[in-house]
Amino acid sequence: MIFNLITLLGIPTVLIKGLSELRNNKQITVKVKISEDQVLNLSLEEYLKGVVAAEMPASFNLEALKAQAVAARTYALRRVQGSGSRVIRISADSNIDQAWLSKSELLQKWGSLKYWLKISKAVEETSGVFLTYDGQIILAAYHSASGARTAMAKNVWGKNVPYLQVVSSPYEDSSPYNHYEMKYTLDEFADKIGLKSWEERNNLKNKIQIISRSRSGRVLSIRIADEILTGREVRDRLNLKSTNFTYQISNDYIKFITKGNGHGVGMSQYGANGMARAGYDYL
Repeated sequence: MIFNLITLLGIPTVLIKGLSELRNNKQITVKVKISEDQVLNLSLEEYLKGVVAAEMPASFNLEALKAQAVAARTYALRRVQGSGSRVIRISADSNIDQAWLSKSELLQKWGSLKYWLKISKAVEETSGVFLTYDGQIILAAYHSASGARTAMAKNVWGKNVPYLQVVSSPYEDSSPYNHYEMKYTLDEFADKIGLKSWEERNNLKNKIQIISRSRSGRVLSIRIADEILTGREVRDRLNLKSTNFTYQISNDYIKFITKGNGHGVGMSQYGANGMARAGYDYL
């Protein structure tokens, strides 16, 4: 059942059903904004193939790709829920919406049809399946790797979402992001963080203190010199993989060790793949 691959990975009380007004996905058009001058009109299912291929490695287990297809379909359908519209307007920019790549781009990347056929199978075999909570289509968040525990939506986006809570994700052994290191000179670190004066930069070893962490281990607040930053601000400024980090200072360098990759909310993609490899089905 889908609770194996999605509920256990950050969406613990979601129900699966097709809302009557959205069951016929073939009638839905997706307008994908590629750039300011280019918008493509696609069917929902064709759009989803480009999303799944762009958002999750095609080498992942088929059941994990199916879980990704359900999450991506849910994310898109939420745009038109209750509006009466059959047109979804969405960006191909992953910083705004879901990533998307065209079939030609993907074939050039892969060099064969093998992965396209696999992605197509994942989308087609989950056709019409999406996620709801209390009769409403959910915000289907997902990320690369949680580092063993997903994040609470409130800690990341400031708003509590009842189905996006902290849960264990114990199947991420294959993730390359369980222990990831990034190293900066102290001058590089000071520049990226925004420390300007000599007083702020001097003796940094004694001027950094993690103040609070969330239940999932992610940094909520940290003091650097005279400024208190959120973990998310530090992650963005240093381009860290996640806000679940520790640091070490030695000589003229500071090293950050992170767990996980991404915001951490919702479904862990590496967690889903690990569960699929362990024999769990998407549904």
